[in-house]
Amino acid sequence: MPRQPAAAALAPFAPATEREPAKSFSHDQARLRVVPDGNHLSLGGRPFRVRGVTYGSFATRHDGQAFPSAQRVRSDFAMIAAAGLNTVRTYTVPPADVLGLAEEFGLRLLVGLHYEDWRSVPETGRRARRRILDAGRRAVASAMECCAGRASVIALSVGNEVPSDLVRVHGSGAVEETLSRLVEEVHAADAGMLATYCNYPTTEYLQVEGQDLICFNVFLEQPEPLRAYLRRLQVISGDLPLVLTEMGLASEVHGEVSQARAIDRMLYAVDECGCAGATVFCWTDDWVVAGHPVEGWGFGLTHRDRSPKLALNAVTAWARRGLADLRLRWPRVSVVVCGYNAQPYLDRCLASAVASDYPALDVLYCDDGSTDDSVAAARRHPVTVIELPHQGLAATRNAGLEASSGEIVAYLDADAECHPEWPYHLALSLEDPVVAAAGGPNLPFTNAGLVERAVAAAPGGPVHVLIRDDRAEHVPGCNMAVRRIAVKGIGGFHAPFVAAGDDVDICWRLLDSGHQIGFAAAAQVRHHARPRVRAYLRQQRTYGAAERMVCGRHTHRFNRLGQSRWAGFIYGFPRLLPRLLRPVVYHGTFGSAPYQGVLRRPAESVVPLALALLPLTVPLLLLGLALAPVWRPGLAVSGLAAALAAAFGAAMAAAVRPDRREPSPMAFRLLVGCLYVAQPLVRTWGRLRARPLPPTPSARVWSGDRVSWLAETERQLSRWGCACRRPRPDAEFDLEASLVGLAVCRVMTAVAWGWLPRFRTRVRPGRLALPVLAVGAVLGLARPGVGAAVLAGAGAVAAFEAWQLTRLVRRVLIRTSREVG
Repeated sequence: MPRQPAAAALAPFAPATEREPAKSFSHDQARLRVVPDGNHLSLGGRPFRVRGVTYGSFATRHDGQAFPSAQRVRSDFAMIAAAGLNTVRTYTVPPADVLGLAEEFGLRLLVGLHYEDWRSVPETGRRARRRILDAGRRAVASAMECCAGRASVIALSVGNEVPSDLVRVHGSGAVEETLSRLVEEVHAADAGMLATYCNYPTTEYLQVEGQDLICFNVFLEQPEPLRAYLRRLQVISGDLPLVLTEMGLASEVHGEVSQARAIDRMLYAVDECGCAGATVFCWTDDWVVAGHPVEGWGFGLTHRDRSPKLALNAVTAWARRGLADLRLRWPRVSVVVCGYNAQPYLDRCLASAVASDYPALDVLYCDDGSTDDSVAAARRHPVTVIELPHQGLAATRNAGLEASSGEIVAYLDADAECHPEWPYHLALSLEDPVVAAAGGPNLPFTNAGLVERAVAAAPGGPVHVLIRDDRAEHVPGCNMAVRRIAVKGIGGFHAPFVAAGDDVDICWRLLDSGHQIGFAAAAQVRHHARPRVRAYLRQQRTYGAAERMVCGRHTHRFNRLGQSRWAGFIYGFPRLLPRLLRPVVYHGTFGSAPYQGVLRRPAESVVPLALALLPLTVPLLLLGLALAPVWRPGLAVSGLAAALAAAFGAAMAAAVRPDRREPSPMAFRLLVGCLYVAQPLVRTWGRLRARPLPPTPSARVWSGDRVSWLAETERQLSRWGCACRRPRPDAEFDLEASLVGLAVCRVMTAVAWGWLPRFRTRVRPGRLALPVLAVGAVLGLARPGVGAAVLAGAGAVAAFEAWQLTRLVRRVLIRTSREVG
């Protein structure tokens, strides 16, 4: 049950001496730096959440610094620390006295740079870019003279809100490159200093490479739109922490009561979405821009004379609460760790699970007949140990499901470690009654060996597939939470999946039964990849076999090549080719849209297509060599196939950019490129050697709606051997079916009144029509008779396929409309 946030926001403010004292500042912690930990920040191995305010900008004082006097700064920092806040964001580099006062009061600083940027340079082009870059470099060098090596400085921001119209004039690529090079300058001056860029929604498409955390300035008053946008930003942020560096409301426009309530709701949304923190805009109404005092807004938490507003109460309550305070009651969570011969990783895995302070948590370890000391290692921890005979992964998951007592069952692999806040975010994502399962990101370990780091960057790992920012089509079993009643209601995990595929099967079965799958970006785990190339290839062969087994149970979700057709977005692909393929951005009329998001990234379709076609190079090579004695172009085909494979491998090796801390970047790239080539071949081999499982019983939905009708039609057509494809959202048809591929039948449906189904079908050339036509034309140039025969045969097959498809599709549509309606 959510707490009521407005009470704390409207409580009268008490002076610092009368309120609960701020937490004592540890001087040992002062010497430690805040470091990124995936989607979170960490200080001394414990989660660190930014609780801060912005400070400035101010009128210049006697020494030319844009800060108040030392006495005023001391008073301000004392009030900020007394409110329980830990971070202050400045828009210029603070002088030595301000840095010293921040350290005295135990405050961390997020420092911004001020230099001649795109706002100040009148010209465009290379000269402007060089001028801005030189000014930025001088600003970085000046800032690092006083900030380098200081643990009190969390990060250095190399820019703040470059206006969208200037980005369009100078070019987004030029702006990204300049900011990225400034980030490199920060790291070159101090490798331990975090670097970032403070972005805003109008230019959310900017990708600054090398930054250590993602910062956004977001002003959304209503909590629901803010939650939705924060989830979007977390997906954009990828594996980096997300910090809101500006958020607030103007009290002189909306009133102090409305300001306090709005800020309270905003901060609840920040915590519930799992952001790494926020800095509220701003500390005081006494602020100056370009030498002129800003009046008529009143964004400050205090008045000009530093007397507190009601909003300061909301910020103080936020600073003192933890995740457990977000709800009055938390559902019981049973963490089930399944392992087989996992003794090397098990101690750290179980230690991470029991380290959480989640108020209603129990941990079970299900041992799948291990022959090492896994059971003995598990008994050293306060967990329930269940010893089982060796029977496979799905059966072990079912045993944990039966033995669990929680409303939520969270599965964690034995070679993974969860974040201390992991159970909270899984429970929050399962609050919606329609959500039956949820998961989060799986991140590699930063201290792994070279092979493990390369395997973690290679394709084929356990990744989530997103339908939208907070909904998924699939979450991997190494980081999956399920609603216990919902999974037991569909019969649990399917026992034949002994090594892999059980998570895909359970997700699709839950979706087919009308449930949804949630996604929580903050519910992260660290997961070990395979430490050896041979083990990785063996894993991919196992995944291929499991994919073939799943194909038999969910035929409507696979194409003709036996590869899964995801309706969502496979997490991770857009990061592979960031510079080669620019995103398609919605700018609005005259570039005036306030939220200019990415509509489509070409890499999302190009990279998966290339990976899907790569296994065909080997058959093409063999076919070309076989036909070479009788057909000389066969040599060309074989050479082209080999060249494509080599070029694609080289492209992958060049495209995957290692982390800046990667000790062996060249070896990393070469190894990742080789794995990109080998993975689809090995996975295809595993798929060809396996047999599909029998189809899962159809769970018919008697809801009488058009979506259920189309879903049942797709399922029935797949059982008749049709390859079904769901179109893009902007298509004018609902479903596309084909048999051979020379012709397709497109279906358009409608429902009138309660249940009066209507449909129309259209036959169009299929995806193979153009290639076959090209082959016939090429053959016709050398052998006119052969070419004519190929074209005539293809035409006859296409005509027969069109006739057969039309009959089959109409018959299935009529039957399913009666069943669903």
